Amino acid sequence: MSNDNIISEREEVARKILESGEKMTAEDSFTFACHPGISCFNVCCANVNIVLTPLDILQMSRALDISTTDFLSRHTLVPFTEDQKLPVVFLRMNEDEKRTCPFVTDEGCSIYEARPWPCRMYPLGQASPADPATQGDEFFFLMKEEHCRGFEENKEWKVKDWIKDQGADRYEETGTLFREILHHPYLQKRSLDPARMEMFYMGCYDLDKFRKFVFESKFLSRFDLTDEEKESIRSSDMEALRFAFRWLRFALFGELTIKINPANLSEREREALEKRK
Repeated sequence: MSNDNIISEREEVARKILESGEKMTAEDSFTFACHPGISCFNVCCANVNIVLTPLDILQMSRALDISTTDFLSRHTLVPFTEDQKLPVVFLRMNEDEKRTCPFVTDEGCSIYEARPWPCRMYPLGQASPADPATQGDEFFFLMKEEHCRGFEENKEWKVKDWIKDQGADRYEETGTLFREILHHPYLQKRSLDPARMEMFYMGCYDLDKFRKFVFESKFLSRFDLTDEEKESIRSSDMEALRFAFRWLRFALFGELTIKINPANLSEREREALEKRK
């Protein structure tokens, strides 16, 4: 599925919700429960397109004790068309008849604590105010699929309590930083060239490759980072991801989000820097 198809589906869902008036706030309630005793248990873990966020890839790779590079190679797909603006990462499903998730078992998810954001949020969907498809509105909505018997369970939740209970609240900061890049005004007017596409992919999704880029290239001679910043990037995944988002705003959009060391720049790079100021 291409990026354009994903956007079209999202816009269609947002349009229907906006027209129907079925928008929910964090204070609204719904009835739902999922557990091994329910007849549809694990049905939703097959034949589904799961788009992964940067934090999903980081958490899932750590749960599997592999690098983000290996995780992306083994467990993801990145469909690509010539006209799409950014790469979109999908979880690679098994090549069986049901297209089951590679991490699902009879007992449930084998990496449950590191499960992706869409799995945590289900049956809730969330519309971002940064997404043009939502018309600047932020809201939640229920995805009531025919096979799901969870809505028949007698367990009531407020939207905000479900999000906290499922650990989806931990995505708030990185989700905001990620969406600010996805919906940046620069990308509303133009597409990234192949080199910047690679930068986006590495900075957002392949954190271990980004770390090598920082510490094993000329990066540190070009940017003026404090010893504390270097150590935090080296030792903390979350700090490294925050820094990667900062670097992307510099590399993709020309924002001066990182202090530069002009002494180690070429004449051409210095001229480009002066134009950014």
